[in-house]
Amino acid sequence: MKQSALPEPRRELAAFFTAAFFVSWLLWFPALPVGNRIFFAELPHDFLLRAGSFGPSAAGLLLAYKFGGKTELRALLKSMWTIRIRPNWLLLLFLTMPGVSAVSCLIVFLSGGSLPEPQFSPWFVPVAFLYILVLMGPLGEEAGWRGFALKRMLTLFSPLKAAVLLGGIWSLWHLPLFFIEGTTQNLLAGFGFLPAFCCYLLYTVMISILITLIFVKSGGSVLAAILSHTMGNLSLGCMPLIFSKGGALLLLLVLGGACFGFVYLCRGVMLNRKVSP
Repeated sequence: MKQSALPEPRRELAAFFTAAFFVSWLLWFPALPVGNRIFFAELPHDFLLRAGSFGPSAAGLLLAYKFGGKTELRALLKSMWTIRIRPNWLLLLFLTMPGVSAVSCLIVFLSGGSLPEPQFSPWFVPVAFLYILVLMGPLGEEAGWRGFALKRMLTLFSPLKAAVLLGGIWSLWHLPLFFIEGTTQNLLAGFGFLPAFCCYLLYTVMISILITLIFVKSGGSVLAAILSHTMGNLSLGCMPLIFSKGGALLLLLVLGGACFGFVYLCRGVMLNRKVSP
């Protein structure tokens, strides 16, 4: 995509990040303990969490129309249900995170450690996949993070730099969830907020790098980003190593190795300042 096609991308990015944070945090605030004390009411906790997760996609779609009109909005919507990608990259999309979890579990097993209980049975995986895709982040986030923001960031930075910056912002967006009971982030905060958030930041940045690579290789398909995001969340649910300190650190190390390997093998793409989906 040429620079001229996106006038003032920095201004558009600032508008998007402001809107995404505002919408999500506004919905999540009543679910916080302080929010409940202020509102003095029993609020639909789960509804607020799920609705807040749609903040980025809602902001992305609205601002795509504002800055690009019907043409860009149609293009963004189309990219949410179409994907053109070579088979080897499709395998990367579906197998990387399950592979990272499998290798981590194998190391735990070979070292004599105990594996955690899966959060759901194997027969339930297809249902869990759809539930996670629709209600636990991917659909509600990726039209914004990748479809709107990353598309513009790639006009300013290399894919690797854009992925790292976006991953850091993505982590900060999750910040209220560390204080809301019933969320994965809140369970991780049981290890201590600062170490939990730092590890979560590393995880999110690495996931952002992998999704960025898939996004670029699929020609800017938001559907590819949605599927990648879903596989990451599903893998954590199938074998929840992250709920033990040792398991979480091991998972980060294995994911870090995989991430470094893909960046090195695809360095021509990831470090190229002129790459665009």
